[in-house]
Amino acid sequence: MPIVSAVRAHFERSFGDTLMWMFGFVENRPKFLRPAFYGAFFIWALILFRGALIVLPIALPILFFTDRQLFWQLILVFLVLAPAGGFTGGLLYSLVSPIANPLGVVGAVVKFTFAAWGYLIVLVYAIMPVIDRKENVSFTNSGDWIFIGGFGLLMGIVLAVASHELNGPSDR
Repeated sequence: MPIVSAVRAHFERSFGDTLMWMFGFVENRPKFLRPAFYGAFFIWALILFRGALIVLPIALPILFFTDRQLFWQLILVFLVLAPAGGFTGGLLYSLVSPIANPLGVVGAVVKFTFAAWGYLIVLVYAIMPVIDRKENVSFTNSGDWIFIGGFGLLMGIVLAVASHELNGPSDR
């Protein structure tokens, strides 16, 4: 039965094989879309490796029978909204890269800041209203924009410094 063998092959795949498949998938996309796909996969990896492999198989069936609304909200967040935030951040990173690349470390800060802003906008205006069940989302709330701007800049600086330390000086 082809379906059974396909399912078996999927679950028998090692973590390393899965990573190689994801990298192969991303590398076969157009160059400007690669950061967006890496962003989405990065967010999924964060979700999975921060306990979701253990918690979700237990919590989701319980929620399915006790609170269906919360169940579907979590499915929406984990499978669509969070990766969409990573995709948005990666896409902004890709769009800013041609302008920021010649700027060295400052350019890296700009790229990572834009990527963080993309994710944080999705977090604040799409994910949090689903999780908190807010009824009114206001794009004019200055507190949200200060959080997005400030925390995005902080994340951009930290990621750029970490990236610079990992990659070494760019004059090699």
